Amino acid sequence: MNFSGIVLNGGSSSRMGRDKGEILYKGRRLIDIAIETLLAAEVKDVVIVGGEKKIHSLEANIQYCEDLFPNEGPLGGVITGLRNIKSDIAVILACDYLEIDSSVVLECVSKLKARSMVFPLYQGKEQYLFSAIRTECVEALELQFLKGVRSIQKAITCLDCVTYESAYPKKLRSANTPSQLNDD
Repeated sequence: MNFSGIVLNGGSSSRMGRDKGEILYKGRRLIDIAIETLLAAEVKDVVIVGGEKKIHSLEANIQYCEDLFPNEGPLGGVITGLRNIKSDIAVILACDYLEIDSSVVLECVSKLKARSMVFPLYQGKEQYLFSAIRTECVEALELQFLKGVRSIQKAITCLDCVTYESAYPKKLRSANTPSQLNDD
């Protein structure tokens, strides 16, 4: 199955206090963990959206896109990514997942089937920022955005979505604060 990757590189995080993508975790920048994970899952292309530092790559299938809706939250980044990918399916991956790997990405894509969007649960919480989504959903998300919705959770209520329990729950750990960067 062909699919693209959208890396949400957000930029300055109020809870983290700095650009998450540039944070080193186990000797690797968080943005690199996200990109390398998607490449290992053999995505067709990767679109990196936002961030304080523009990420440039020598690889032809990786491009940086300015967020069309800066400072408006991740929904705008998702819309930007969906507008710039080359496949009918995308994996959305925020750059703050610490232990993510290609097995989790491939599992997520396999759960999409005929749905509009799927995402795993981690400790009982929906992981909207790690999900598989159909590109055709961009119009519905844009409509919600134009109505003033900024929450992904609220914007996707018009989509056919489903959650699932991952076979790899420990690989879904993310970090929103400096204390969450510590090994568990």
